[in-house]
Amino acid sequence: MDSSKAQETLDLHGQNINGLMDNQLALAAQVQVLQAVLATVLLHHPDKPALLGTFQKYMAITKQSAPQLADRMEGLESGMLALLGQHQA
Repeated sequence: MDSSKAQETLDLHGQNINGLMDNQLALAAQVQVLQAVLATVLLHHPDKPALLGTFQKYMAITKQSAPQLADRMEGLESGMLALLGQHQA
């Protein structure tokens, strides 16, 4: 491979990496907005006990479906449980 071809390949990979980073930042921003909306809804929901039970069932299913992410979900789950009125020790 000549040096101009190698440079083109390097430039293309650099552009792809930059695009992936931009996408990651956009997704992170979307998640933050969705978390704020969800927190607002949870704080004002009239039937928190029913919502708490449903949330815990879905979290159990989610952790079983994606065990590699379960540890990362723990902190978020604790925050949601606190918003629903269940404080963990």
